Amino acid sequence: MGDFSITLDTSRIQRDLSDMQKQIPYATSTAVNSLAFDAMRLENSAMSEIFDHPRPFTTRATQVDKATKSDPTAVISLRDQQAKYLTPYETGGDHWVGARDGTGDLLVPVDGRTDAYGQIPRGLIKRLLARPDVFAGTVRGIRGIWQRPTARGARRNAAPAKLKLLYMFRANKAVDKHLDFEQRAAEMVQREGPKAIEAAILKTIRTAR
Repeated sequence: MGDFSITLDTSRIQRDLSDMQKQIPYATSTAVNSLAFDAMRLENSAMSEIFDHPRPFTTRATQVDKATKSDPTAVISLRDQQAKYLTPYETGGDHWVGARDGTGDLLVPVDGRTDAYGQIPRGLIKRLLARPDVFAGTVRGIRGIWQRPTARGARRNAAPAKLKLLYMFRANKAVDKHLDFEQRAAEMVQREGPKAIEAAILKTIRTAR
């Protein structure tokens, strides 16, 4: 039997492989962003499990800085405003009280108004202290926000009306819950990462055709 040879034209395969190589950064950023937004939704959902009746402001605390083809890194973080009071639940420490009280004490409701989430509405204390019948001070050893009785509605020969304690300052203390923000995201990425990469590659192949 005589010798013979077979010649294969691999130029098409080489071009396809070259095109796929060019698509790797896109597939990588797609997988990373998919994981990042899944982690963001998981973190936001966990807020309702960690805290009792959290405000929507808290359940939307997480954000994503997306990955790109040139920089395949996505950053999952707490938004600046929410990070102020949520960070102690991740790193430890006392509750965040802001600039409301120079002593760093907590202000808790007594007879004062709260919102649907059991918290003091934003800006309410400032508005109350602007009223002539409300003041901040210490009465009978209790430091808080007090309301003076008004003359309106007072009945003749009735016993003198008493001051009403609206909100009371209590000594701050360390938070008693843990956010597990970093651990939760890391575990999800480790668990779902291979599937996200596979889905991104398949999507890249389909769109490249």
